Amino acid sequence: MGKQDERRNANSVHRESEEDGSPKSVALQFVEIINAGDSEALRRLQTEDFTLVDMAGDVTRGRDGWPSYFASFPKYKIHVQQVLVSGNSVAIIGKTTGSHVPPEVEEKETVLWTAEIQDGLVAEWRIYSDIEEAEQRARDSHQAD
Repeated sequence: MGKQDERRNANSVHRESEEDGSPKSVALQFVEIINAGDSEALRRLQTEDFTLVDMAGDVTRGRDGWPSYFASFPKYKIHVQQVLVSGNSVAIIGKTTGSHVPPEVEEKETVLWTAEIQDGLVAEWRIYSDIEEAEQRARDSHQAD
């Protein structure tokens, strides 16, 4: 198989996975919609009893929190580096830009999002971060300058 055939095959597999309704494709679609700042589309992709657990462990139930977050952080983006799947659970490892975290910390921070998918919808979105370590790395690199 030549390079062009490999690329064509990879592209068709990617398209199929986006459209297959698998937990991975639902979670990645959720990320794309977050990155677009489309709170109405997010509502449609969440269960009625959607739960958000933020980095501090605070729990928010319901689908109405996104408009205020997007208003406060309109440039917020998730940059996916790796995706892991186990059944209906999806873990996404990556970074953010435009969040509530200062940019000098954000560039050193690693974030893990987990999504629980039920019937093609996101039931839970949980965020983990190494924020304390990232803050220390930012301080250390600032002191080294």
